[in-house]
Amino acid sequence: MSQTATSEDSSLLQDRARQRCARIALALLIPTVLACGFLYLASDYGGRCITYSEHCSQVPDEWTYAAFATSAVCGSLAAGVPSHRRWIRTARAGLLAVQILAHVAVAALVIS
Repeated sequence: MSQTATSEDSSLLQDRARQRCARIALALLIPTVLACGFLYLASDYGGRCITYSEHCSQVPDEWTYAAFATSAVCGSLAAGVPSHRRWIRTARAGLLAVQILAHVAVAALVIS
């Protein structure tokens, strides 16, 4: 009986850790976009794109918006849904993974 309680406690601790990671990643989403934007503007390609409209990114803006929205929605679900709901415990790991991948995609798309 103590092993069952221990596995439930371990599962709850893992879930809380994932929820905390989702909150941190969600809080860092806007600063990441701003930092990547400043890096792009400070680069030679960014300066030429703004000044002469040369060497601008060929990636559609909608991809960046979609990745940002995906990261925000998955992060909000992973961080905001209470742990007492059974389905979120199993889904939180997947939501966190999608959130982090979308976060990285946003950073890469802004820099490109």
